[in-house]
Amino acid sequence: MQRRSLFNRAAAWCAALVLCTGAAQAQVQQYPQRPIVLVVPFGTGNIADNQGRMIARHLAAALGQPVVVENKPGAGGSIGTEFVARAPADGYTLLYGTHGTQAANAALYANGRINPAQDLRGVHSLFRQSTVLVTPASRSWRTLKEMVDAARIAPGRLTYASSGIGTQTHLAAAKFQEATKVNFTHVPYNNQSSMTDLLAGNVDLSFSYAESVLQHVEGGRLRALAINGKTRLNALPDVPTVGEAGFPGAALEGWSGVFVPRGTPDAIVARLAKEIAKATEAGDVKSTMAKIGSYPMGLSDAAFQSFVEAEVPRWKEIVKSAGAEAR
Repeated sequence: MQRRSLFNRAAAWCAALVLCTGAAQAQVQQYPQRPIVLVVPFGTGNIADNQGRMIARHLAAALGQPVVVENKPGAGGSIGTEFVARAPADGYTLLYGTHGTQAANAALYANGRINPAQDLRGVHSLFRQSTVLVTPASRSWRTLKEMVDAARIAPGRLTYASSGIGTQTHLAAAKFQEATKVNFTHVPYNNQSSMTDLLAGNVDLSFSYAESVLQHVEGGRLRALAINGKTRLNALPDVPTVGEAGFPGAALEGWSGVFVPRGTPDAIVARLAKEIAKATEAGDVKSTMAKIGSYPMGLSDAAFQSFVEAEVPRWKEIVKSAGAEAR
């Protein structure tokens, strides 16, 4: 009698498990059933926001549900990143992540409340991103070598503007100095006044995103000395990369990708990865991004996650060599 009772309980448990598993599989197969949120952990109007919104439009069309971009800036992207890491792992809250939020911030914010590499799962890469080394047109140097020669004559005299401590515009300059054995003076900004001061000639250099400087280079107010990346820009075909200009190993490219909370079902990750891959390769997206030095990386799921995990110690070393710490 007791044995039969145990058997009946076991049978009931198995039946319940089958029902629950079937319901979960059905939910995954029907994904998505409601709007999706893509968190961009930075403000509006910048390259991250623009890329995020472009990808969101393509995802919405492919998935048949709205993909709403929510900007949650603060602490170098850490606030928005933590928000997504603590969200339900159901595929309805995505993160636009970068080398900063997923790798560099681990060194910049030593007391962070999450570990992005462990608490978030990479879905698919988006773009690798270079910067452009620009100088006011009033400066005497016309090539990268001439600028480096001037910097070596008077260490620390040349100044460079960045968009803040630990940003790509800061760390790119730090990496360049380390590789070329020159010494600039850092002038960090937290707003758009850096461009105002650069145009006015109050600072000598900037490693800026192409979309911020193209109009000023074309208008003759700034001079582009080099592309701080692996590839020349379509919009500036005559401007060499730093490697082509004689300084191999000086470039530092950033990157971006889409992430979800750890524990998100494999089938949902696979669906998202498939559509994000298509979005990054779409003709309008590729042409728009190439103009500003952004190129698809083509890494999906496990390959992308492995890439991110390998980037953490690399960016930690870059942050350390730059002497950077969050304020």
